[in-house]
Amino acid sequence: MQQIPLSEVSIGHLEREYVLEALAGEMLSSSGPHVKRFENLLSGRVGVDYAIATSSGTSALELLLRAMRIGPGDEVIVPALTFASPALATALVGARPVFADVSSDTWTLDSNSVRGSLTRKTRAIIAVDVLGHPCDYDRLADFCVPIIEDAAEAHGATYKGRQVGSLGTAAIFSFHANKAITSGEGGCILTSNAELAERARKLNSFGMEPGHRYWHTEIGCNYRMANLVAAVALAQVERWDSLIAGRRRVAASYDRALQGVPVNRRPVADWAGESVWLYTIASDQRRAILAQCSNKGIDARAIWPSLPENPVFANLVRAKCPCAAAVAASAAWLPTWSNMPQESIEYVAEAVASAFASPDQQVETDSTRHQTFHDLNTHPNQRH
Repeated sequence: MQQIPLSEVSIGHLEREYVLEALAGEMLSSSGPHVKRFENLLSGRVGVDYAIATSSGTSALELLLRAMRIGPGDEVIVPALTFASPALATALVGARPVFADVSSDTWTLDSNSVRGSLTRKTRAIIAVDVLGHPCDYDRLADFCVPIIEDAAEAHGATYKGRQVGSLGTAAIFSFHANKAITSGEGGCILTSNAELAERARKLNSFGMEPGHRYWHTEIGCNYRMANLVAAVALAQVERWDSLIAGRRRVAASYDRALQGVPVNRRPVADWAGESVWLYTIASDQRRAILAQCSNKGIDARAIWPSLPENPVFANLVRAKCPCAAAVAASAAWLPTWSNMPQESIEYVAEAVASAFASPDQQVETDSTRHQTFHDLNTHPNQRH
């Protein structure tokens, strides 16, 4: 049986060259030269003044919240549809995550829901560019609350022509192994705020006073990126254009292969330059689709449940988030990586189509637990 993973890492000669450089120089820790080279190259590409490399996207979020002095008694608005990192990082600094719903047009933060979630305790909005689609930052800016841009899944995306990673008070990227740009694990804070960057870097070095080794003036941490990891990240950023283009090619191939199949491609606003993290579809027949893929050796997966559904957050829910719940109950990821072969794409598409081959293959839908998927006002293979 053919085995197709959800994602694969694209490693070339440049990654191997830089890793061997790091090994030859015996500079494996965060003090090695590849860390600074990576930070400088990434900040220049995104168009911000400062980058602080971290051990993961989640640690970048936590470090950034601490650098912004957000903690106990504060509230941070996070979208109900995303991986758990924004809510977890908020809780880890002692603040309260407040869930806002997403819009059916983009699956990103709905400004009306955000407005209804604001209180006098709100200290920040974590705007997640979910699944590679940027939030509507102009609308979010109207609330006059600091915006943390979580661009973990959105390398290469744009908002009205501007690069994601440069659209808030600060931003973070993740470089986990399933991301378009990866170092296996790793993350980064991006900002043009000099004071914020300096404070984040200090906290990330155990709270030591710069230039005064072993003199700790704050409770700090060590979420730094190792030089060996940065060597891989540096090579990936140098290959940025080809890696991003590769995933867009895969998405375009899926679009063609799934023409006529009654599934919905995730919506894309006309002002968004979408990045492709994992090709995402939605259907009332998700369970049947995933069963067919599993039978054919394909690692397709249901996306995350909405955050308010998770037991750990149950006592934090203030309002229902029906759109997030409906998307979470209907959407699925198909295998996606930059150099995914065309025959693998077509094999996956055939498996998806086979879920609709006969009426007796239809099963009880996941989305019947919530609002139905058709209530999201989407259309087959929607790409607007």
